[in-house]
Amino acid sequence: MWGLFELLKFSFSSIVWGILITTICVGLFFFLIRGWYRNATFTPINYIIGFFLFLLLAFQCTMIVGAIKIINISPFYEMQIQQLVSTYFPPSQEVTRQESEQVINWLVTEYPILQHYFDSGEFTGYTAQQLPAVMGAEIRSFLRFYIVRRLLWCLAFVIVGAILVIRSIAKKYEKKYSKTSKYAHHSSHSISRKRF
Repeated sequence: MWGLFELLKFSFSSIVWGILITTICVGLFFFLIRGWYRNATFTPINYIIGFFLFLLLAFQCTMIVGAIKIINISPFYEMQIQQLVSTYFPPSQEVTRQESEQVINWLVTEYPILQHYFDSGEFTGYTAQQLPAVMGAEIRSFLRFYIVRRLLWCLAFVIVGAILVIRSIAKKYEKKYSKTSKYAHHSSHSISRKRF
């Protein structure tokens, strides 16, 4: 029951914050492009690109927010591991790789939100007294690296989106300039004919 409540609480708050952050980022994205092309008018294609960019960033930002929340409450998970390990192992006993994997499996089963980030883990050479702190530190380290990877994906999506939008705007400018130059060329030609 607690696992379901935790999943709903984390999912809802992470989704809300993820969408909020994404909305700000996409708004800033179009604001900066408009600043680059001061007289730019966005076409339906630009907004379609923005929509898909929003979906991609919303997913990434939601997962990032969830990872940050887990890092912030990782001492709680560390305490749960401590209670489990102290129940089954003497403090000085070394926990085997298979036993440590079982501890991680129990943690993920008990707190389903963790399944979105990791589902297994192996630790060797640690006593039952050392294991909870080591697992907690490893979870935090893993999630920090996870956040960096998600941020790099966000950056890649933004760069690709910017290239597509700017190219479509540039093509529109080229067509507009081409029509203007043709009209100017035709006018100068007609003026030269009137001189003769």
